[in-house]
Formats: sequence, structure tokens, C-alpha cells
Amino acid sequence: MFLRFRLFIPLLLVQIVLNSQTVYPTDYFQSPLNADISLVGNFGEIRPNHFHAGFDIRTGGQEGMNVSSVADGYVSRIKISCTGYGNALYINHPNGYTSVYAHLQRYSKEIAALVKKIQYAKESFEIDTVLAPELLPVKKGQQVAFSGNSGSSSGPHLHFEIRNTKTEMPVNPYLFGYKVKDNVKPRITQLAIIPADADAIINGKHDVKKIRPGFINDKCTVSPSDTVTVCGNVGFGIECYDTESGSSNCNGVYSVELQVGGKRVYYHELASFSFANSRYVNTHICYPEKVRNNFSIQKCFLSKNNKLEIYKDLINGGVVNFKDDSFRVVKYIVKDFAGNTTEVQLKVKSNSKVKAPLAAKAPASIYFDCLKENKVDDYEIKLNIPASSLYDDIDFSYIRTLDVKAPYSPLFKIMTDEITLQAPYMLSIKAVKIADSLQKKACIVSINSKRREYYEGGIYKDGWVTTQAKSFGNFTIGIDNTPPRVAYAFTVPDYRNMDLTKARSVTFVATDDLSGVKKYCATIDDKWVLCEYDLKRDLLTYNFDENIKTGVHTFKIVVSDDKNNTTTLSFKFKR
Repeated sequence: MFLRFRLFIPLLLVQIVLNSQTVYPTDYFQSPLNADISLVGNFGEIRPNHFHAGFDIRTGGQEGMNVSSVADGYVSRIKISCTGYGNALYINHPNGYTSVYAHLQRYSKEIAALVKKIQYAKESFEIDTVLAPELLPVKKGQQVAFSGNSGSSSGPHLHFEIRNTKTEMPVNPYLFGYKVKDNVKPRITQLAIIPADADAIINGKHDVKKIRPGFINDKCTVSPSDTVTVCGNVGFGIECYDTESGSSNCNGVYSVELQVGGKRVYYHELASFSFANSRYVNTHICYPEKVRNNFSIQKCFLSKNNKLEIYKDLINGGVVNFKDDSFRVVKYIVKDFAGNTTEVQLKVKSNSKVKAPLAAKAPASIYFDCLKENKVDDYEIKLNIPASSLYDDIDFSYIRTLDVKAPYSPLFKIMTDEITLQAPYMLSIKAVKIADSLQKKACIVSINSKRREYYEGGIYKDGWVTTQAKSFGNFTIGIDNTPPRVAYAFTVPDYRNMDLTKARSVTFVATDDLSGVKKYCATIDDKWVLCEYDLKRDLLTYNFDENIKTGVHTFKIVVSDDKNNTTTLSFKFKR
């Protein structure tokens, strides 16, 4: 991977933000559902590219449960999206906190009427609207919505958050007195010993050593045969999860502590974090292990560029130097919010006489400092990586190859997808023989190990295609000149005759092979009408209302992808 590690001692005021001793009100908020809270996901658990920012509350596998305001306040924001939180509602409260309700099926009658009015005014299904305090006041316990499965939700549930209104930072709902029955200890599934620089040796190799502990009488143990020999600067990691009484869900733990020789060298807890820094989850975990094996091993030491606010009491960034000849006990302490605790100890032998094998270096590699801006300016490829986009210093390299799937440029293998980034970078590739008529359809595509292509966007200009890339991997230039596909999704026989007199709705399937459905517009008799977009199922649905009068009408829907390839479907129907 050609990573370079540097030892450093984080500055308390810069790299680590200690959790302040905030006193949270524990009897102010009620449950958002009229039922005991049972969780399928908790605050701070590791998700793709982010930490989870709230509770995922069970709704019995069903949609349509009443969702109530947890306290007096007013609806401050309404956001509707086909991705992310889907149908979401934000309520500001007088005590300085905002409650958030997401993946909703629909809103209560008064709120739904306002939402529809805003959508028609903006001629858009997706909206993000901030509301004045006097527009929609609510009382504690007042129904505001129904639970659902909208947006990026993978099943019916209520996503619930509490945020600091001023900072918008999410706060662990447990801190506000919410109770979940839990007498189950966290479970430790893997321990990891990780080289922290190029000279570190673990059991004679410069590789990550993973150990799976066992459990005897509910006590986590490591076999004596798993004693590890180390030399140099070493970091430790742990894969663990928590669950609650009567549940089998693998949720996140509240805190992880690492002690070496009886001294705390690392500690983190999930009380709060900022959305701006949530993507640092990718350096909080051992990302290569996530890519290779889908392991979520949390590192108990910091990368050079890690601005998360969850750490405290770190010594040397959590990195331990083994330069003598002795045995040391490494102890992990894992807790959930209820105080259930699991501990495990690992014996580590330090050997000062072991020498590191000569590290392989990529041909023609370039040293990149992760805290600085880094550029590549070649005759066929250009990159501009902003400062603090990388998590660690790297020896950067790329390889140029010709590929039958890449007729418009060479295929460039840029580093590896085991190295991720905090922020996107500018990537430009020189185009080869793109006809004038296709230049607006040119884009950059990435190709994974299974030869599947993914759209990365891009604009053609002066012989180059440029986009903002979010990862490393295999890139080339592609052409997207295929329009989306739009088809009827009728399930009622009368629809086929376009007699929609008794129909409550009409639904279409809209798909696109590469750049994806970007926008759509539905009209009846040339007047814009609201179509709801279910991205998970590729469905566009129009629900008939009282504005469609008796008679024959013309329905038209126009769907475009990100490269402005367009498909139009039009038909007459009777109402």
C-alpha cells in the first residue's frame, strides 16, 4: 500500500477535543413512539463512510406507527429526499436541542398539506425547507408523522436523533435519559496488532496480526499461544459489538479503552461528534481490513490526519513503542452505555533485536504529505488532492495500461481502493479520439475487480475529462449516450386500457445503466404534477387528487440521466 506513518503527539487543542462535562436533561423528552424503545441500531455505530447519528427504533417490521414530538417546540425544517433520511422532520425545542425523525412514511395531515404546497411551489419532489417558528408549533406528545422506510432505509424503522440546535452536532440519545433494557455485555470478535510505521515488526513480519479471542463462562480470553512478539512502533485495534436484552442485532459499543502495562494509552467514547468529521470513521477503522475482509476493526491509535472529537487520554496518539526486551500486558476494556463491560488481556513480548524486512516501494512513487496539497501533472493524467484529504502520508504511484474496455483513454490504476480519502480530489484524464458529437457524453468511470463499471461524473474540455473522485482505483474515460428506460408498472387490468377512473395512483419504473436518473418531470395537460420517487425500487408514482377533473387527460413524464440523455413517455387517460 506504500503507506508512510509518522509518530506524533496530538495537540490537545487541535487533534483531540475532550468531551465537556455537559449536563443533559434526563426527564425532558418522551419517546417518539407510543411503545418501549427497542433498537436495531444505536448512536455512534460504524456505518459506511460515517458514524450513525442516532437511534434506529424498531417498529415491528411495519410502517405506519404514530410518531410524536418528544417535547414542545416547532417544526423547523422539512427535508424530502429519495436517498439518505428520505422523508425527514426536524423540531426545535426551547431547551436548545432539535429532535429529528427520519425515514418517515408520511407526515401528519397539517404538515403534509404544507409539504405538498411547498413541493408544487418549487415543482420538485425533493425539498429542504427551513420554517419560521410560528408556522408549525407542536406540543409534547402531538402526532407529527408516521414511521416508514423512505430514503436509504433498508427496512421499516424510525431513525431518531437529538442535536444541539446551535452547533447541529448529534448527541447520544442515551444521555437524555432514554432507557433500553440491557444486561448483555459487549462482544469482542477480533483483536489486531498493527504496524504503526515502516520499521515495525509483528511476529517477524510487517503485517497486521489478528487474533480471535474465546469465551469461557462469559469471560473473554486469549490463548497463551497467541502471545505476540513485536518490535518498534505498534498500534492495537479491536472489532467488537453490543446488543441489548432480547435482541440479536450487532450494534455499536459506547467506549473502548486500551491499557498497556497498566497505563491507559487510548480511550474513546461516543457521546457526540460533528457531521463534518463523521467521514473520519474511515481512518478510525483499519480500512484495508474493511476492503479485504469486511472487518470493522477499530484502531486504538490515530492516523496523522484524524480530527474526530471522540478521543481523550491518548499517549503518543495511542502508538506504543516496543524497543526493549520485556513482556507487557495489553488490556482492552469495552463498555456499552448501560455499563456492561467486557475485558480481555493479551501478552506482548518486545524484542529489540528484530530487524524490519526491506519494505517494497512502488516504482516511480511520489511522496505525498497528507496535510499538504499534492499534485500530479502528466501528459495523460492529472490529479489535485487538497490538503488533509489523505489520512496518512503515502508513497503515491499509478500504472497506465491499455484495456479493451477503455477505448477512449488508457486505463489508470491509481494506488489501491484500500486507501480511502476524507475529501474528493480533482482527476483529469486525456481523451483519445472522441467524436465531437460524443464529447458532452464523456465521463470518467471506475472499474472494480469484477470488471463492473461505475459512473464517476466528469466534464469534457479541451481534450480532457475532469471529475471529482472520492476514491482510488481503476479509472478510464467512458461514454454515456444511452437514455434512461421508463415503463409502466401497472398492476390493475384497467390501467392497460388507460381507464383510470377508479385508480388511486399511476406508477412507472425508471432505470438507467450508467449515470443514473438525475431528474424527471411529470405533467397532466401540460401542468406540473407531483411524482414521488422511490430510488430503492426505481419507482415514480403519481397519486391522483381532487385537482384532476372528470374527462380525458394527457399524462407525460420526462426522465433524464446525468448526461442529459432523455426519455419521454406520454399517454391519454380517462378520469
